[in-house]
Amino acid sequence: MWNHVSMGTKASAKQRRPFFLPAVACLAMALAVALACSQPSPAPQETVELTPPAVNTVSPHGDAATAPPPQATESEAVPAVEQPAQGGMPETEVQLTASAITAAHDEVMSGIYERTIPSVVGLRVLSSITIGGTGRSDFWSRAAGSGFVWDDEGHIITNKHVVDGADRIIVVLSDGIQTDAELVGDDPDSDLAVIRITDEAVRPPAIALGDSDTIKPGQLAVAIGDPFSRGFSMTSGIISAVGRTINPSESNFSVPRVVQHDAATNPGNSGGPLLNRSGEVVGINTQIISETGAFSGVGLAIPVNLAKLVAPALIAEGRYEYPFIGIRGMSVSPDVATAMDLPADTRGALVLAVGTGTAAEQAGLRASDRITVIEGAELPIGGDIITAMNGVPMMGMDDVVAYTVEHSQPGDTVEFTILRDGAAMTVEVTMGARRE
Repeated sequence: MWNHVSMGTKASAKQRRPFFLPAVACLAMALAVALACSQPSPAPQETVELTPPAVNTVSPHGDAATAPPPQATESEAVPAVEQPAQGGMPETEVQLTASAITAAHDEVMSGIYERTIPSVVGLRVLSSITIGGTGRSDFWSRAAGSGFVWDDEGHIITNKHVVDGADRIIVVLSDGIQTDAELVGDDPDSDLAVIRITDEAVRPPAIALGDSDTIKPGQLAVAIGDPFSRGFSMTSGIISAVGRTINPSESNFSVPRVVQHDAATNPGNSGGPLLNRSGEVVGINTQIISETGAFSGVGLAIPVNLAKLVAPALIAEGRYEYPFIGIRGMSVSPDVATAMDLPADTRGALVLAVGTGTAAEQAGLRASDRITVIEGAELPIGGDIITAMNGVPMMGMDDVVAYTVEHSQPGDTVEFTILRDGAAMTVEVTMGARRE
């Protein structure tokens, strides 16, 4: 920028005019161009609050600079990250250190535990055992598990298999208080149960609920519970997979959208919460897959969005009524599609069997009517293939089960898009209710 211009002569105004005016005009134009090129367009300021305290150091601009960013030692330094310019603002650099990252991680994990532990409970379950035909209960079986506080009325969510057959349920709080609870309702098809603390003076805070439909593999997974009845503990890992399916031991139906994770869970963790990085419940720990009985890195949790459907009904009525199609099916594989003269990439659920008197039979769905052998394996073919429900694509049988449970109720009419003998058509199915 030019702050001063010296003409360097004493010529009269009349003598200078021919040279002075063009020169000033040129200077004014140059100055305007220089200002236009050097001044960034104004952008609104953005305020960002970080919890825990910020560990990133952003290099300040202009007059806002008050101190240089802290310098990392050579062993701690992480390469600076260049941030793309946005809204005309100059690029910034973010410099992190290993110790700062570790400290932030520690703060997050400790914060999750401190915020949620008042809402997590341990359970001691006593059941009487009758010997012979005496009718006497001289022996007691003891079981243990975990749970979490659902609301401000003392309701607690846990697994059905934890409290099944209980004569007495003892709730252990994180501050050492022990109190009794009663069974409100249970659901074998989701392996969920609701109990209620009977002492009106004991009302621990309800835990925050997340959205299990939004979680993704790789995200933080935290399990809190009372494994082996040794006191509360926390483990962490990641979400390993979503969309798994499990079959509870007391049910003929599968649970869809199950969350797989590798946060260590052991006997006693059943019924306890699986949390996200915000300390919100995204699942209820229920099973592990192991060949030894010890944790082997595969934990399974019932999605919290299923609990959001089931728990209110258990509290209000003691049971939950599921919609029911009345079919047995399987996901279409490329071999099955080819055997049915369909493109190998055909996706959907093949109807294997239709129950008598069910919604599927009343709607006219057709089951497989023949078997073919492909590379030594018998595969059923010939039935209807469900490819969509109410316009939502179905990639396989798991999707059919999930959509039925999550988006319909007994008595609802759902439009099924099916492939029958290679031709697409729609069928309306009025949902029934699952039988006891």
